[in-house]
Amino acid sequence: MPPTPPAPDQTAPDQTSSTQAAPAQAVPDQATPTQTNPYAAPGGQPQGPIAPNAFSTIAPRAWRGAIASAGIGYGAAFVVALLTVALTGLLTSWEMFSAGWLVSGSVQLVALSTFGQLGASADVEFFVSFAGSVAVGVLPLLVLAALLAGSYVSSRFVGRGVWHASSALILSAVSGLTLAIGVTVLAAVLPVKFPDLQLDIPIGSTSAASVGSFLGALVIGFAVSYVARLQATDGWSRLVARATWLPWGTVRIASLHLGGFIAVLAVVLAILTPLSEADEFIGVLPVFLLTIAINAVVIGMLGVFSADLSDLDRVLASLGGASDEQTQQNLSVFTDGITGYVWLIVLLAVILAVVASLLLAVRRNRVRPAPLSWLATIATYLVCGLILQLLGSALVTASMTAPENASASGTFGPAAWTFLIFAIWGAAVEALTRFVAPVVLAYATPGVIGALVKLSGQERLLPVVPTVPLVPAAAGTPFAAAGMPNTIDPASASAASAYPATAGQPGAAPLPFATSTMSPATAKRVKVGAIIVGAAVLLVIAGSVAGGIVRSSVFGPQNVATAYLDSLEKGNATTALKLLGSSADAGDGLLSNDIFGLATDRIEDAAISDVSIVGDVAQIEVHFKQGGVADSAVLKLTRTSTDWLIADHWSILNAEPGQIDVYLPSRMDDVDLEANGASVGTTKDGGLNLPAFPGTYEVAIPATDYFEESSVTYVVSGLLGGSGEFESSDDVFTATPTAEYEAAALDAVNTLITTCLAAGDAASDDCPYMGYISSYYSNVVYTLVTEPDLTVDLSYEEGGLTVSTDTYGVVTMAYDVNYGFSSEIRHETEENYLTITAEVNVVDGEVVVTEVY
Repeated sequence: MPPTPPAPDQTAPDQTSSTQAAPAQAVPDQATPTQTNPYAAPGGQPQGPIAPNAFSTIAPRAWRGAIASAGIGYGAAFVVALLTVALTGLLTSWEMFSAGWLVSGSVQLVALSTFGQLGASADVEFFVSFAGSVAVGVLPLLVLAALLAGSYVSSRFVGRGVWHASSALILSAVSGLTLAIGVTVLAAVLPVKFPDLQLDIPIGSTSAASVGSFLGALVIGFAVSYVARLQATDGWSRLVARATWLPWGTVRIASLHLGGFIAVLAVVLAILTPLSEADEFIGVLPVFLLTIAINAVVIGMLGVFSADLSDLDRVLASLGGASDEQTQQNLSVFTDGITGYVWLIVLLAVILAVVASLLLAVRRNRVRPAPLSWLATIATYLVCGLILQLLGSALVTASMTAPENASASGTFGPAAWTFLIFAIWGAAVEALTRFVAPVVLAYATPGVIGALVKLSGQERLLPVVPTVPLVPAAAGTPFAAAGMPNTIDPASASAASAYPATAGQPGAAPLPFATSTMSPATAKRVKVGAIIVGAAVLLVIAGSVAGGIVRSSVFGPQNVATAYLDSLEKGNATTALKLLGSSADAGDGLLSNDIFGLATDRIEDAAISDVSIVGDVAQIEVHFKQGGVADSAVLKLTRTSTDWLIADHWSILNAEPGQIDVYLPSRMDDVDLEANGASVGTTKDGGLNLPAFPGTYEVAIPATDYFEESSVTYVVSGLLGGSGEFESSDDVFTATPTAEYEAAALDAVNTLITTCLAAGDAASDDCPYMGYISSYYSNVVYTLVTEPDLTVDLSYEEGGLTVSTDTYGVVTMAYDVNYGFSSEIRHETEENYLTITAEVNVVDGEVVVTEVY
């Protein structure tokens, strides 16, 4: 190893004294030739050797090490990404996961971990041409952690040599640039392709190579490498010395607190997801497990998970495709419909906050905290909240270049104010540290104290003697000179010298923890208050958990949906109508228990899934069978009221009963309809609308004196009801006339003929033809000579009959005539044929002739 050159501001220790002690040397008194030295310094002094710069002091192996460290960091991230993609492929059983997919998918995950966005584009030829692209940015935290760890370790130990701080800066820049080029180039040349999806929309190659991935890799590679290399120089010690004002102990404990919280929830999610109804999401866990866990931590700490699609909705509205869905959805423990088990995360958050306060109290080693510790703790948790807010967020951007330019973006992750929630938790941890932790630690066992000492990073605990009033340490006292805290009582400080300073170290018994900063009376009040507050907090949390479980399980919308489906299966129309909140009444149409209970092909094997609640509206996916055919629907429910904070009342919004439209033959009179032997209403103008629940019904026209019985089978399908939600068979009602109807039709026509013959010249236009009548005729008298033979046939309009002359009859017409040429009136007689074609229908229960041809 080459020797370290002295610092420029230092002088060799013996240089000055040796120079002064050297005797004067005689200079020969002779002429010497003068010669111009082109390299001489101004003033005729010879120029010394050029001082080494940052580049000249870097050994060749250090340059190679800078490049190699970037490759090692990328390799570590690639290995983790490869395992992640392989595990995702195994869990999802996707056939696309070939060897090439494994490599390209892993490369893209590494690019995503450096804040790149996975983008894809598509050109669609439909009625018009569309060209668009979409990009998703999310951090695969496992891959990012591997990249950071690999870059740090490799920069710390690969290509080690002696360099100045400026040399470390240069080498770190080389590592960052190498990593950025490698990440971006590999992501660009190895995009993900979808050859086996066979989508209707042809998706092009998908890559995360972008300016964001390049700059992210550059910053990550440079920062991690610089920190690692700086630790090998004097610059690191100077940096640490300058940063002693930072609350490193609080940072350590906050990191343990939040990191442990994330780790616990990640393990729980990894275990419960395959066992829950959300098992279809198990395939994304290898990539997004830590991201999901971070958002669960945010919710458990009373924060909000936000999905903001307002920008996307704005663009869709401009294109005429906006939906009525909410553009921004927030999820928290206070969101309606959240299961009570989520409150267990809140309970875990409170427990971990108490543990963090115990660690912080031990870390401070019984020193009375300064007022600034409030600011330090709050600021630390605020910064941690900002970091988690970044790591747990995802960004989606979309753009369209044809037929018109449009762009949109959406975000998923912790809400924008999450860091403020974490700051409040920091204040709570500080309050627990000051007022609760001393009371708890006073009763802790030595084993617990020793564990807390190790976790907190504290080397030892100050010894404790019986509490005495505190007095400030005077300046100049031995204790102050020894660096003892000025809030430690003199008795304890005097006793400290009698104890070996080994408590908390391996093999040493931890010293007892006592509340040396408060009087016994104050300690007692604090203890009682802590017990009361703790009991109240636990009671509130337990009540919230129990209330949430009861609210979601007993009074949740899924129970109303289940009861509605059960009533449909059992044919209970009355209960189904109550659950619907429908304006229809039980007994309307086919909505009676007697009729619906006898309907066939009602729904069966109904089951619910995917319950989602936003505000006062719930959506529940329902699967069922009807007539042996599987079907599904989405029920929407609304919360109408809430009693006692937990008893929600839900009503179904979109499942009105279906409707059967009954139409009778055009010439048929209004009749009473029946279903399963019960009257369901009287037709009006030849039709009737009958509300009905899903099922198969037989609607009948009962037999009358004039028509035989007729029936039609109707099938009401689907859960949502409304127009178009039912199907009818090909059968239609028939109007089959009875013999009595035919006889009545003949009687009606014969009666008409008789009436017309008797009317004489007063016969109306509705009478059959019995001879020509002129305006000059008077006193017309008809005499039937031969009766016509009449036949009855079905009318061209169903429900009516046609009565016509089969063999014409003979009529004698006698009349007086005067043509105006003289005053003589002649009496004439002529014989005519009698023919008739008449339409006969039932009107108001009577058979009448409605038209004569």
